[in-house]
Amino acid sequence: MTKPELNINARDGLRVVLAAGFLLLLGANLPGHLSYDSVAQLYEGHFHVRETWGPASYAWLLGLFDAVIPGTALYVVASALLLFLSLASFDGLRNRIGWAGVAVAALVLLTPQVLVYQAIVWKDVMFANAAVAALVLLAHAARDWDDRRRRWLWLVGVVLLLALASLVRQNGIIVTAMAALALGWIASRGRWVRGGVWALGLLFVVLLAAQGLTRLAEPANAPPDTAFHKGVRILQNYDIAGAVTLDPGYRLTALEKADPVAAKVIESRAPLGYSGQRIDFLDDDAAFGAALWDVPDPAIRAQWADLVLRHPVLYLRVRMEDFRWVFATPVVDRCLPIYVGVDAPAEKMQPLGLQHRFTHADRQLMNYHTWFLDTPLYSHVAYAALGLVLAGLLLARRDPADIAMIALLLSGVAFAASFFVISIACDYRYLYFTDLSALVGLVYVAVDFPLRRRRAAA
Repeated sequence: MTKPELNINARDGLRVVLAAGFLLLLGANLPGHLSYDSVAQLYEGHFHVRETWGPASYAWLLGLFDAVIPGTALYVVASALLLFLSLASFDGLRNRIGWAGVAVAALVLLTPQVLVYQAIVWKDVMFANAAVAALVLLAHAARDWDDRRRRWLWLVGVVLLLALASLVRQNGIIVTAMAALALGWIASRGRWVRGGVWALGLLFVVLLAAQGLTRLAEPANAPPDTAFHKGVRILQNYDIAGAVTLDPGYRLTALEKADPVAAKVIESRAPLGYSGQRIDFLDDDAAFGAALWDVPDPAIRAQWADLVLRHPVLYLRVRMEDFRWVFATPVVDRCLPIYVGVDAPAEKMQPLGLQHRFTHADRQLMNYHTWFLDTPLYSHVAYAALGLVLAGLLLARRDPADIAMIALLLSGVAFAASFFVISIACDYRYLYFTDLSALVGLVYVAVDFPLRRRRAAA
């Protein structure tokens, strides 16, 4: 009697690895990890109120899942599915799946960026997953371009996911811009006017969809959203404090005209609290904060404009110091590299039926993540460099699907670069998309290595 043979090819292997990784993720982390920001936004979504500066769209999304199954377990499953289904769909993007890709996928799924981060209820994770899924769907649209029905189905998904990503993180519009360029390239077929029309069309439709989602997400009778205005003011405050610290000779002329007393307090106290690590240290100085916020907005804008336009070298020095911390994370432990458990003020948790949590399983996850600290796995610089290398490899092949994946990789790099202008803290999660885009790109390249195909063709 002959024994049945077990014949598993690489495609089957990839499916098994992804399924096992998904189950491991859920088993190790459900119902998810919630910091104060997570609980505050869940509270807003559950009670349909606006109390924080967080995006209304993300609170609304949490509220939708919470209405089906109270808490965040269902949300974590759905969010992680965006990533895992994107990876699984590489089976349909590539004609060949190699065992090297299966091995790389297994290793990627074991990184803290996937195994733990995917279960943290942060807008940064949802943004990254939505952006990855959008560009992967665009890759499918490129592959099926001649099939009008399938192409348009893929593109509808692209628009919805890009709209969500743009709302969850304001600088996420960078991903939409990259996707538009990629779509223009894919659709042009050598006719660049045609490509430009497609690119502009995608931008317009995504912005339209984002407006629709915004109206849907905003609670009834919500106060006017001032988050953008406040965010700009905070950034300007931070830049001015940095300028005074890095160059004691820099004069706050606009502030002196508006409020001489406040200007003197700012000049004397900013160097005591300023750090490129995060703005929070300045907030700890009550006297400094009171003086700074007493200055009218027009005076702050005038002083910031003076810094940028008349002292550009100093401005760039300030921005470089802030960017160094968020991008290079010189001391990653100070940049909140991960979060496990559940914790927030009782007045937010009790109405939601949540309890403080830091179990033995959470401690094990925390310990697991520490194995990788101070290694390239916790280096945005390494992921950005990897993304550029992978984009170069795909550019050499330039299959239609590759164009969308190049856009994904370059989006991760451009997204990181945008923090040169806007960074106010070095929290590791802010650049999570840069890491995840590179990891997804690595799996895509590994399943069907571009240079191998070029050698075979030669």
